[in-house]
Amino acid sequence: MSHGSPEEQTESNGSRIGSEQTTGDGPSPYVPAGRSVAELTIKAVLIGLALNVVMLTANMYLGMRSGMTISASIPAAVISMGVFYGLRRIGIGGTILENNIVQTMTSAGEALAAGVIFTIAGVTFLDQPINIVNTAVVAILGGLLGVLFMIPMRRYLIVDKHEELPYPEGTACADVLEAGSRGDEGVKLISVGFLVSFVYMWLANGMAAFQTTIQTAFSAGETDGFAIGGDFTPALIGVGYIVGPRIAGYVFGGGLISWMMLIPLLITGGFVPESAADAALMTQANEVWEAYIRYVGAGAMIVGGFYAVVSMRGTIADALGTAVTEIRDSGVAATEERKRTQRDLSMKVVVVGAILITLALVAVPQVQVGLLGGFIAVIAAFLFVAVSAYLVGVVGSSSNPVSGMAIATVLIAALALRSTGVTDPVVVLVTASVVAIAAAVAGDTSQDLKTGYLLGATPRNQQLAQVIGIAVSALFAGWVLSFFDQAYGIGNEPIPAPQAGMMALISEGVLTGTAQWGMILIGAVFAIVLILMDVPVLPFAVGIYLPITLATPIFLGGLLRAGIDRYVARRDDEDGTLAEHATSRGRIVAAGLITGEAIMGIVIGALYITGTGNADGAPFPLGLEAGTQSILGVVALVALVGLFTASVLWNAPDTEASDQ
Repeated sequence: MSHGSPEEQTESNGSRIGSEQTTGDGPSPYVPAGRSVAELTIKAVLIGLALNVVMLTANMYLGMRSGMTISASIPAAVISMGVFYGLRRIGIGGTILENNIVQTMTSAGEALAAGVIFTIAGVTFLDQPINIVNTAVVAILGGLLGVLFMIPMRRYLIVDKHEELPYPEGTACADVLEAGSRGDEGVKLISVGFLVSFVYMWLANGMAAFQTTIQTAFSAGETDGFAIGGDFTPALIGVGYIVGPRIAGYVFGGGLISWMMLIPLLITGGFVPESAADAALMTQANEVWEAYIRYVGAGAMIVGGFYAVVSMRGTIADALGTAVTEIRDSGVAATEERKRTQRDLSMKVVVVGAILITLALVAVPQVQVGLLGGFIAVIAAFLFVAVSAYLVGVVGSSSNPVSGMAIATVLIAALALRSTGVTDPVVVLVTASVVAIAAAVAGDTSQDLKTGYLLGATPRNQQLAQVIGIAVSALFAGWVLSFFDQAYGIGNEPIPAPQAGMMALISEGVLTGTAQWGMILIGAVFAIVLILMDVPVLPFAVGIYLPITLATPIFLGGLLRAGIDRYVARRDDEDGTLAEHATSRGRIVAAGLITGEAIMGIVIGALYITGTGNADGAPFPLGLEAGTQSILGVVALVALVGLFTASVLWNAPDTEASDQ
């Protein structure tokens, strides 16, 4: 499919997103800075707002049901292309940058949903009802902080660190939009990845034909509790392929430390919750991870986060200096003098907006965090916005440990508030909510800005689109959360909301003096050792914090990338034609895998919400036994890897023939 006029397109054999063709500011964007293309239009905003609410609802349900949300950028881009393609048939076209605005606004709803369900939903575990107005106020304040605090860091993270930070979903989204705009083989590659992933997840989650999770636990000698496994879904494998073997290896390394060393040691030492003391090894391992290892990961992320901020101190100082300069001089004029692709919202807007939000956190009755809570929320939001924006550049938005940052905030806030006599854990949760929402939105904003950077979008237009999307999402968030609570009961089996329950537990634990400070200290020491060894801390900390079932498929995707690259390197000629071909195809097919799973996740969520099919397990289960599902799961995984590899290497340039 094609979008925009011929003048707005580039030739299919011309400059390509992610290629080595670069300008002084990085890769050549799809739309040059000197070209004016329709971008923040009324039709793009309306389509974006409609999809925003849909993604907000679906991801709030999925997040509380499974403990994870899926990045909405790529599915929104695909749906947007389809909508614009239909409009084009009646004479109303749409440009690639309008598509980019749609996905920017849509993903804002998904990001805000993650922050809300991981924290605010926790009040139900404290026997408090969902307050719709309070939820909206906290959500919009936290969301706006995430957008505003990300703006000064955009150039450093998106432009200066272009080669170091792949931003897998942002890059994949750019590939999706570019391929759809060109209308060449890229559309076929995306379609292949999409269909394979869509069917795969429908068979797995829609019909329970096989299990995507393959795991086992075993004992060695007198030490019990070794556990290994993976939730081998197409999206996680695709993310691993995009980030590459190095980063995927760090994440997996953190997982191995947790599940092959720390958990067995804790089980041997008797650190097993009473509820799982006589249970099977896998249950014991999961319970120990839930009760202790998350604290270790949180401790590592606290130190890693502060170290990341310290490492970025020059950038932060430059950003603050720029803000002062722009406020003192004519900020708008200074912004307008930059080329189109480097124009952000004025620093005057950033500073004034941050001040107003800080005052609102203290003064607005619906927030109820007080002076100290507001101060902690703003400072922690600034720090974790930087951490989140960096982390998603490494592992992607779907693997962004927002709940880990929220845990860190809960620990800090609860400790500080406890010293002032605060005993209400709801105050701690609301403080953490502001930070969690800001961190989630900042991660999403950075992914979207990466997409825009590769496409040649105007950052200011994307930032405005993000603000509009946040405002609409916040207004609906309380209603949606209240609906799910009334329909199912947050914390019950249909929507257990594991992160929200954890936040409530930790809030009470710190205020009552029962928190696992020893585990937090262990994580902090791990992080310090990694820093001294010059090992990237945050990817490793993410691996410690995440279940091993998430780290393993990401690592598999990284291994797949390494294997394909090595195979291609053996056949490649001197100019690297085959390597460039494989890299391009692999990233686009991986984007299709992420897209297919995300959209199928929304379909399954919609079926659950409407009560269609079986409410327990899959909507339309085939009734297969667990053993059969496990065997078929291995077969399905092998088929998935085979199809992905074939799609990447199929029709590759024949370098030997070209040399003759």
